[in-house]
Formats: sequence, structure tokens, C-alpha cells
Amino acid sequence: MNHNRNYRLTSGLIFTYAVLFIVASIFNSYIPLARAYIWNIFLALMPLLFALIIEIFYKSKSSPVLIGILAFVWLVTFPNSPYMVTDLAHLNLYRVSYGLNISTLHSAWFGVLFATFAIITGVLMGMLSFYIIDEIVREKFGSLMAWLFSILVSLLAGFGIFLGRFPRFNSWDIVKRPKYLLQMIVSQMDKHTLGFVILFAVMTLALYWLFYLIFDVDTVGKTDKIN
Repeated sequence: MNHNRNYRLTSGLIFTYAVLFIVASIFNSYIPLARAYIWNIFLALMPLLFALIIEIFYKSKSSPVLIGILAFVWLVTFPNSPYMVTDLAHLNLYRVSYGLNISTLHSAWFGVLFATFAIITGVLMGMLSFYIIDEIVREKFGSLMAWLFSILVSLLAGFGIFLGRFPRFNSWDIVKRPKYLLQMIVSQMDKHTLGFVILFAVMTLALYWLFYLIFDVDTVGKTDKIN
């Protein structure tokens, strides 16, 4: 595991978040839902912080029970990251889409660009956390189990995205209202819900695959040596 790389990437993403926070504070009137974007990035940061803590405890050979509890918390908070892709639905507020007037007003495009950077930042935070946990699973159980783990996490993320976007549940509701959460899942499970879950599970796995191809520098280095 390349711990220094993970910390460096995390520092860069937190710095980007700080910049977006400042921009949103100054130009709030130009950015619809600015506070919502900032809050969603903060939620996307949570799984990354938990992943780093898990990495530290794993490296120091801490209690497997403690690591398991932290891994559960990571899993519960992880969907907050790919969930941000659904924030693309809010771009219709800028009236820049097919069938509508495309404006050259710079303030409108400023909002679009802010939303784009916010979503990318939140997604990258989650994918980095996914990568850190996947590295641990890969090291402990092998590549096959790591990819099966990635598929399972993506499916659970699809459920999490659905629960966050439509019934409007939060990550902490799994602790605060577990029975109601389960009832809601059962009552709303139909072919449309299942289709949404599968679609966003595939999206999450595809995003992670792209992140893996770009940032798995250890594998890239080995390939270069072979060539």
C-alpha cells in the first residue's frame, strides 16, 4: 500500500473542498443550492476519513473487531459520494439543456462549473476511500475476493443512493431508525426501484474501475518494468 500517496491525494481533495467552500461563501447568490453542494461534499469526505483511519489501524495490526466496526461505518457512509452524481438533476435550474434556451450569461455558467467541480470532488473522495479499502481486502484475501467485494459495495451503494435521493434517508438513519428503514426498502421495492439500484450500482463500479485504472500507480509501475 502506498500510504504517502493516499495522504497526498486526500490533502489535495480537502484543499479543493476548502476552495469550493470559500467560493460558495463569496458567490452564494450565483450558485443555486450552494450550501447543499458543500454539505454533500462534507458527507462524501466522511468515508475517506474513515478509510484512512481503517488503513492506519490495519497497518498497526489493531483489533479486527474495531476494524470491522469502522469498516461498517465506512460502508454506511460511502454512498454519500456516488450519490452526488444525482445532483446533476439540479442543473436544469440553469436552463442550459436540450429544448431550452442556452444562455451565454456568465453567472449561469459559473454555477454550472461550480456544480461540476463539486460533484467531481465528492466522487473522487469516495473513490479514493473505496480504493484504500479495496487495497486492504486485496492484500488480505486476494484479487478475486477484492473484485467480488467491489461488486457487493457497488450494489449496496446503489441502494444507498436510492434511499438518499427518494425516501430522503441519511446515513445515520441505519442506526436511528433501522426498522423503519427496512420497512421502507421492502415497501418500495419494485422493478423501477431495482432498475435504479442496478443502474447506479453499475455506475459506481464503473467510476471505481476508472479511478483504479488511473490511480493504481503500483500496477502501472510493474507494467512499465515488464515492458
